[in-house]
Amino acid sequence: MTRFLATTRGRLVAFSVGILALALLIADGTVLASLSLAEGSESDAVLVSQARLISATLEDANGHVSLNAPDIPGETQSGVAVDATVISPTGVLAQTATQPLSRASLDTLLQHASTTRAPVWADLVDIRGVPRRAYAMPLSGGSGQTDVLVVSRSVGEMQSRQRRTVLFLLIGSVILLLVGGTLAHWLAGRALRPVRTIAGLARSISEHDLHRRVDVKVPEDELGELVATFNSMLGRLESSFDSLSRFTADASHELRAPLTLMRSELEGALNRNRSREEYKRVLTALHAEVDHLSRLADHLLMLARADAGALVPQREAIDVADFLHESAARWETVAEERGAHIHVSPPASGQVSADPRLIRRILDNLLDNAIKHAPGGTAVVLRGYPVESGWNMEVADQGPGVPAERRGELFSRFGKFDTARTPDGAGAGLGLALCAAIARAHGGELDYVSDGPGAIFRLHLPVESGAGRLLTRKGQSRSGTANSLSWLPPRAFL
Repeated sequence: MTRFLATTRGRLVAFSVGILALALLIADGTVLASLSLAEGSESDAVLVSQARLISATLEDANGHVSLNAPDIPGETQSGVAVDATVISPTGVLAQTATQPLSRASLDTLLQHASTTRAPVWADLVDIRGVPRRAYAMPLSGGSGQTDVLVVSRSVGEMQSRQRRTVLFLLIGSVILLLVGGTLAHWLAGRALRPVRTIAGLARSISEHDLHRRVDVKVPEDELGELVATFNSMLGRLESSFDSLSRFTADASHELRAPLTLMRSELEGALNRNRSREEYKRVLTALHAEVDHLSRLADHLLMLARADAGALVPQREAIDVADFLHESAARWETVAEERGAHIHVSPPASGQVSADPRLIRRILDNLLDNAIKHAPGGTAVVLRGYPVESGWNMEVADQGPGVPAERRGELFSRFGKFDTARTPDGAGAGLGLALCAAIARAHGGELDYVSDGPGAIFRLHLPVESGAGRLLTRKGQSRSGTANSLSWLPPRAFL
């Protein structure tokens, strides 16, 4: 029993039965009280009516008790048996053919009625042990003394009816409790069936069968919402495990390639004696692969920290214009080597609160990608401008852009469209995924916003309360590439 009550189903059944029992108790008590009151009132009314009738029969024209009065009737006009006695301090003056009340009971009623000179009610037991209801009414005796008329009737039959009513109500209540408990048990089991299904599925499910779902027809209520939420959670878990599996496979592949190359170079160098130049070439190749592995491990570690919420930017105030010029200056030589050039379209002035090391990493990645894809003789545009919610920084090129159907893969890890776009990922396809994670760590976002030829990546950094702020001081004209593109609108390559 204790184990059953420890379950939700048991508690629901116990609560339902308890509420039903309380309701039945109140209903039965109300019924019994109403019946008892009604029958008692009716019985008392019969006694009062009979007492008045007998009193009128006994009194003479002067209102005194007449001993020459006719016999006292032993029943009412409706046939209800009522015993009556006229008693005085000297003894019994008149009575019906039968008088079941004892003399002691009559004397007690005489004393109370004479003292109070008001009618007296009493519940007595007659000489046969039968319960009776008695009514004593004072009368005016002929000698100035107070006589008392006592009328009584048996209430044994009425009490028997009440006991039968109690038994009937008790049996009916027990039956209703059994039916109600059974119905509550069935309804609770039916209502909690989806919960048991979910619990069973949760116990049996593993990472190999996350495709399974709770297939139970439920109404669109709280349980239906629970089933839908649980199935949605399973879908997200399945998607996460699939992504993790792909990520692990891709990471293994990316790690295997440089390790295979390094092993090949080492085995070739050890097979026979080589010249100094050949050893130098092998060591240079090994150094490049070690550098590649180091960067790959660094990116994977940073992505893992971002996933765990441990990538916390070390914020400081950054002058947006100076920061854009500094980033462009680092890549100007690379751009010239590839036949392109960088134009900076800075804001007049302004600061934003961010981690300069992490933001520099984003811009370096975007600038490198843009330079790689920019046709010879074209410009890579780096611009920044304030918006109501913070700052936007954009990198645009006039290359082929990204087809609409493949843009969903841009910021995925080991994405195919990122494998040749960043030296930071060394062709691993982690650059844009890491940039997006850094943007999210700042509370911002990184988006691809071009709908036509050319690629435009936009980094949005929100203004942090008390830290990031938009300044309105008067800006100064800058020389060099900063001014050469002052004519360029924000959507020059859309």
